Amino acid sequence: MGTVEQKVLSMIVELEIVEFMQELIRAKSPYPPGDTREVADVCLRKLNEAGIGAELLYPGPEVKSKFDDGVKNNHIPSVLGILNGTQEKPVLLLNAHIDTVSVEDPEKWKHNPFSGAIEEGYIYGRGAGDDKGSVCAQVMATVALARAGVKLNGTLLVNPVADEEASAYRGTQWLLEAGYYKPTPDYLIIGEQTDNRLSVAERAELWVEVTIKGQAAHGAMPWEGDNAIVRASRFITLIDIDLAPRLKARTHPYLPHSTVNVSKIHAGINRNAVPEICKIFIDRRYIPGENRESIIKELEELLNKLAEETTPFEWEIEVITDPGSPVDTDPEEPLVKTMLNVIEEVSGEKAEPTGYRQGSDGKYFPKLGIPIVHYGPSDPAVGHATNERVSIEQLVEATKVYALSALRILGHS
Repeated sequence: MGTVEQKVLSMIVELEIVEFMQELIRAKSPYPPGDTREVADVCLRKLNEAGIGAELLYPGPEVKSKFDDGVKNNHIPSVLGILNGTQEKPVLLLNAHIDTVSVEDPEKWKHNPFSGAIEEGYIYGRGAGDDKGSVCAQVMATVALARAGVKLNGTLLVNPVADEEASAYRGTQWLLEAGYYKPTPDYLIIGEQTDNRLSVAERAELWVEVTIKGQAAHGAMPWEGDNAIVRASRFITLIDIDLAPRLKARTHPYLPHSTVNVSKIHAGINRNAVPEICKIFIDRRYIPGENRESIIKELEELLNKLAEETTPFEWEIEVITDPGSPVDTDPEEPLVKTMLNVIEEVSGEKAEPTGYRQGSDGKYFPKLGIPIVHYGPSDPAVGHATNERVSIEQLVEATKVYALSALRILGHS
């Protein structure tokens, strides 16, 4: 390890990391409503104190979410910091989200979920793992590089981002489409709970609403109508016995198989009437090799099959959310090899690539054609759960891995 790298590591102080992590947890940002003003200010202040140029970015009124959550756009800022080097390119983007899920029952927690309490080497609180642990490590890694006076041979962007828990319409998706990631990233590290393992793949998701139409009638004379719920139940059965087994056979070396989940159903107006319309919400998670068109085609084939087995009926398919594409980064990419080497040096343990099982903002970036990885502290199993926590040891380790990876990926003079 060279002199510059040792100097950067000397700037990483456990106590400061712990105190910053606690500050992030105490700055509440649960979704709903997803108000990130307080936590964004915490990140901005830490970056600015280290002399890093950073700003708060607010989606304008024209940026719409498909979810009626009542939050105002000027209440959900993201942070974008930039550490300039001796040249503009290459560009490394560090992205991790500052919003969290809500706390359903605080009484079930062993500590106040917004206290940042410490017990046996862990910091407890909502967002400790998902995803303020990664936010903390990415920000502190960038701060360490700035304090060490490193001259990178490229540009480092650090992006504590809002709205991930609400499908990123007013966060990463908006920032990307509006052109705020400038210069365009050449490499991307998504900070998410991976237990400090390196993920090179992520499934994408497609949320679809299928509307099945029948014919209304009086409940006393159901033979005069066509019950949309009954038709929908037959369609759901086809999904279960026909489509789901086929998806189970679609695999990837680092990911769970493709899945389909009927997650919501809505039908009926009156108790004494034959329902005319039934809406089914489908959550489809898919691996590399599948796409929106192939997914819709499979659903259409099932609906046509149902019509052939029963009688013709009307139906519609509406895509509710289509955030992007699966992440599938070649393990031979220099980004992957560099980070695996860094992880081994820092942790002292063998590092192998893995896959990310949850969902992240990574799926918005494959269209850029850049290598994408996920890395961050905390066990994924505690995300969104009661007594969410992050290991202090992992926090410090992740900060070192982010800092050294940036040095080696971008180079320095």
